[in-house]
Amino acid sequence: MPPTRVRAIILKRINFRETSVIVNLLTDSIGKIHGIMKGVRNPEKKIPPLAYQQGSCIEAFVYLKPRSGLELVTKPEVIEIFNFKGEASVLWRRLLFQLDRFIPAARFNSKEIYDLLVQTGFVISKTKDYRVVELIITQRILLHLGFGPFLEKCLVCGAKENLYFFSGKLGGAVCAKCHQTEITSFRLPSRHIQALRFFSKIPIAQIQMVKYISEGLYKNLKKCLDEIIEYHLMA
Repeated sequence: MPPTRVRAIILKRINFRETSVIVNLLTDSIGKIHGIMKGVRNPEKKIPPLAYQQGSCIEAFVYLKPRSGLELVTKPEVIEIFNFKGEASVLWRRLLFQLDRFIPAARFNSKEIYDLLVQTGFVISKTKDYRVVELIITQRILLHLGFGPFLEKCLVCGAKENLYFFSGKLGGAVCAKCHQTEITSFRLPSRHIQALRFFSKIPIAQIQMVKYISEGLYKNLKKCLDEIIEYHLMA
């Protein structure tokens, strides 16, 4: 089978033997690849280390296998380098780790989530409050994967009013009546639910317009997202 040319972001990289690396790639078209780049650390091949560095955006050829296992990745070339420092670097690596943990190595149309991650790489350095990027991107990733948060109606009875509670187990809003039977739900100020709705719609390129969020808002929204992750992705 001829190789498939892809663009990808390297979510994870592990050195393998003397000159190779094992990589997890989020591609622009065929999902997540668990692959091996043979010999790229051999100085004689003159492949720049950035072509197999975690967080780099590259173009490469992938020899797809009919069954699960390491796919051969060849001729990596750097397209974009997201070279952050300090807190921005910590955030970028955390987002890469989350995506690698959330997304299984599988074939699917990955263009939207790939584009989301590329856009994130461009906006991180422009953002005043890195917590904003963390919340918005984590929320957007969960939405792309179909885990929520779903906020337009009660996930128990379908009511669209009195949505004052949130359940990570259900993945979204619960009304004041149903929270009594949904023991995993907790109260969430209506303005914080409104903030989640706003964050789900704001274009990634405009994240920097949100210059600051309060500590209380950050803690509540992070709790919502963390509970979705706990119930849906870590089970």
